[in-house]
Amino acid sequence: MTPQATTAPRAYTRARKTDSETSHQAAKFAASCKAEAERMAIYRAICEQGPMTAREVSAAIGLDYIEVQRRISEVAGLVKTSETRDHCKVWRLA
Repeated sequence: MTPQATTAPRAYTRARKTDSETSHQAAKFAASCKAEAERMAIYRAICEQGPMTAREVSAAIGLDYIEVQRRISEVAGLVKTSETRDHCKVWRLA
């Protein structure tokens, strides 16, 4: 059975109480609609195409590699494997 690619579990980006105000602002922005859309696109790509590296996800969804690299660890429902391709870790569904 294929996982639902339209309902990725929500990840919450947080800042510690001791972080600076700019860190708190960045955490709020990271949890914004833009970040949520990026996380959803990453989740969908891995659901549809199977385990991938951040670089492969970037090529598949047309999002800058650095943006994917920043967001992929925030996507609930994904885990990093011990496998590497082209010196990049492979991510898969949990």
